[in-house]
Amino acid sequence: MISMRAALACATVVVLSGCVSQASYDTSREALRGSPALRTDFINNCVSNISRKSLAQRQAMAKLMNTSVRNTPSVYCRRVTNGITSGRMTRDDMNAAARGQVTPAAVRVLQGR
Repeated sequence: MISMRAALACATVVVLSGCVSQASYDTSREALRGSPALRTDFINNCVSNISRKSLAQRQAMAKLMNTSVRNTPSVYCRRVTNGITSGRMTRDDMNAAARGQVTPAAVRVLQGR
């Protein structure tokens, strides 16, 4: 059985570094689906990381997501988490984003559509 700390670490890798195996992605997705506490920790960790991005990066993200720069970290992290857990954001979408290539599916998720 996977521990909560290991699941969080695995899930964090999915979003923040990309280029993960399908098995790791699937494990992370299932862990996030099944644990509200893990989702909360994941979102909090994500918000912390996104908040450290440059102002220019956060402004671009805010524009894409139709939100304010101030709300960008929390909106981004909630939408990505929901996209992962719902299956609307695939491992391929995440890996493409890690390479700087945003897919149409990722745009829909980030825009809350």
